[in-house]
Amino acid sequence: MKPDAEGFLQPVIDETLCVNCGQCEKVCPILHPGANRTPLAVYAVKAKDDELRMKSSSGGMFTLLAREILKQGGIVYGAGWEKPAWRVVHKSAENEEELDDLRGSKYVQSDMGDTFRQVKDQLDTGRRVLFSGCPCQISGLKLFLQKPYDNLLCVDLICHSVASPKVFELYKQSIMSKGKLVYFHFRDKKEGWEPFYIRYELDNGSRVSIKFIDTFLGKGWALGWFCRPSCFACPKGFSGMADLTISDAWGCEDFAKTISDSIGVSLCFVMTPKGKMIWEEIEKCGECLFVPVDIQDATLKNPCAWSPLAKGDAWNFPEWKRRAFFRQLTGDWSIDSKRVHRLFKRTLFKKILTRAYHIYTLHKGC
Repeated sequence: MKPDAEGFLQPVIDETLCVNCGQCEKVCPILHPGANRTPLAVYAVKAKDDELRMKSSSGGMFTLLAREILKQGGIVYGAGWEKPAWRVVHKSAENEEELDDLRGSKYVQSDMGDTFRQVKDQLDTGRRVLFSGCPCQISGLKLFLQKPYDNLLCVDLICHSVASPKVFELYKQSIMSKGKLVYFHFRDKKEGWEPFYIRYELDNGSRVSIKFIDTFLGKGWALGWFCRPSCFACPKGFSGMADLTISDAWGCEDFAKTISDSIGVSLCFVMTPKGKMIWEEIEKCGECLFVPVDIQDATLKNPCAWSPLAKGDAWNFPEWKRRAFFRQLTGDWSIDSKRVHRLFKRTLFKKILTRAYHIYTLHKGC
């Protein structure tokens, strides 16, 4: 796996070693997408522990699932931080302390490393494994394993897209020009669940908290300026291979009023009988509050459940701008440059056009 010009890891075949077995094509999730599925049940959930929810992106559903697996002597895999570089990688957790690093959203593509091989080794010993990631990462793991495992639980999320690691690295460099980074959080909730804030701290004692959408990184991710190109073709429609799908319960004040608050609520989509079994274990643990919800209510403010990163955003950001942006980043331009920001100026007409496209794809999916 080697980074391309935009910083995304891509498979590179050594033609001198290739024996034309075709295995790489047989396990490619892009070539073998899953079929659209209907959830068996949908719940709005929040952990009773408010401190846990403050550490989580929404209602703490991931931690509730992970704790259940750890109690059974299992192991959990998810996106965490590789420090001190503050690089997003997939890694394992075998206790509560290590689990803390896997909490919270990371709006950048994680480096999988040899995680799939580690998961297979753990599964072959009979150990229970929870693997969490984007739908494409779950599909990649399932195709890699090439056979079902009863002791594997897969949890994906309603995914918008993944941003370029190269852009995130440049964003960190702009931050670290003033000091060494000692803390970073994409979803700090000290100001509330919505809108959420990026919060970071430097070794010189300075602390910064800023709305995610007000940062170049947040705005660019939301509008698809530097997201992985394959995200524009993601099949969506719950077509992944996970047992459970989790997400923020945006709009829960309308469909889950009894548990809605300013700290955060999760959605849990039960996708398989195995997912139903672990959900029943979560119900019994007594650590959360939940209400069943209708799928259309649950996804009304989650358009990414049905449609990929909207091509409508291409009206604001045509391909030539994308090429120009990454070409400039290879030179002496920084992401803070006014010349870079000028590339992404949006007119009111284009904003309305993009919003209309999102609404159209949402209702088409429902």
